[in-house]
Amino acid sequence: MHRRFNRAVASIAALAIGVLPATRLFAGDGNNSGGKLTAVQSANPKAPGLASPNILSPELTEVIVAQGSFKLENTSDLTNFYGYDNDGPMLPAPGDLPSLIHKVEASKTEPDKNTYLILQNQHGADPHYDYGTHFLFQGHELGAGGKGYITRINLDADGAHRVTLLATTDVNGQSLPTIDGSTWYPFSHKLLFTSESGSNASVVQATPDFPSTVEDISGILGRGGYEGIQSDKVGRLIIVEDIGGKSGATNPHARQPNSFVYRFVPYNPFDLKMGGRLQVLQVMSHAHSGPIVFGSNVDADITSQDVQDLHTYGLQFQTNWVTIHDTATQGTAPFNANAAAKTALGTPFKRPENGQFRPGTNFSEFIFDTTGDTNALTEAGSTFGGFGALFRLRLFGIPEYSPCCITPMSCIRDLTTALFGMQIASFSSKTPATLFTRSATRSILRSSST
Repeated sequence: MHRRFNRAVASIAALAIGVLPATRLFAGDGNNSGGKLTAVQSANPKAPGLASPNILSPELTEVIVAQGSFKLENTSDLTNFYGYDNDGPMLPAPGDLPSLIHKVEASKTEPDKNTYLILQNQHGADPHYDYGTHFLFQGHELGAGGKGYITRINLDADGAHRVTLLATTDVNGQSLPTIDGSTWYPFSHKLLFTSESGSNASVVQATPDFPSTVEDISGILGRGGYEGIQSDKVGRLIIVEDIGGKSGATNPHARQPNSFVYRFVPYNPFDLKMGGRLQVLQVMSHAHSGPIVFGSNVDADITSQDVQDLHTYGLQFQTNWVTIHDTATQGTAPFNANAAAKTALGTPFKRPENGQFRPGTNFSEFIFDTTGDTNALTEAGSTFGGFGALFRLRLFGIPEYSPCCITPMSCIRDLTTALFGMQIASFSSKTPATLFTRSATRSILRSSST
């Protein structure tokens, strides 16, 4: 069977994913980008009423590999197409108008984050078809009735087999929540998907092959408005949360920080269901003794010195990891991670959206972004993080994983729960891109970890 795989930019539902034409780029060791891109001179300027084309490095090209109207190779009651649910037509009928009880077009889902994998021996709905080795996995957000699903784009396949519906329910028959983040967890050979639905399964693990086995593990990792999720090289997970805070009375277009950065330390990275400890990031204040936390005075918090400091470029903060839940003593019943983080005096941020370990740092730097107030009229402005920001965590003391005992850890549990300190540096929304070069590296403050 003739196959062609184009190592190019994959345009997924009109959103481009950058891919270099070199296999080494896909290496997941966090150390080598596998190639260099020619810099783009400047970003597209904002131009009202104008839809500007993407500006790409000359080493990149754009190719549409899937879009919302692609029919799934295996349909379901929930969805027959990659980006449309079955609750209406793709386009309204001529003259049809919506009402409170009548939909004129289908709900459009959003594949929030794509995870690219090269895998062998993967199957699909057609048992006689060779699905190749290159795949994009995605969970879908904004589904009808709060229901999500998991799809796999088979990049080596023909049109009829291009998109496989992997799952709409978990092993208990429960509908999947709308999904935000995703990542590959190499220790258990499973995908992890997150959801902002704090009252539902906030983290599920799924096998990559068809049909996917999906399990709710939020009784172990907690329930919250989870978005980005990434693993370090020994299996510890960093999770960023996106929950909007309260608006102020004198600052009605701004919001109080209300989201946290978490770390999950598994007892056994090869089986997350064995439990572990969920921890919250705590940032120590420059303005007063103790950590940065917020209370009942919403307006004061929105424009506090702590918030301004957190969004002042170049400032560094001592930080701690504080344990908020331990399955060894508290069991695996679902729990509210956001509430537990507040009780433990974790530091809230303005809606972190996603995060990644910086390539070339051996998993010692984690960059995450905050959404801010998502309101152009925010009284917070850039000074108080109203328009979002970038933050860098510097991590220390991550040991190499070994299945045998290693000094000073006595066994695998001690190894995977080893403590390390870190430092956080703030990058404001006005920070130029050159600040992410190695020349921007600053002195490091070690901190304790609890």
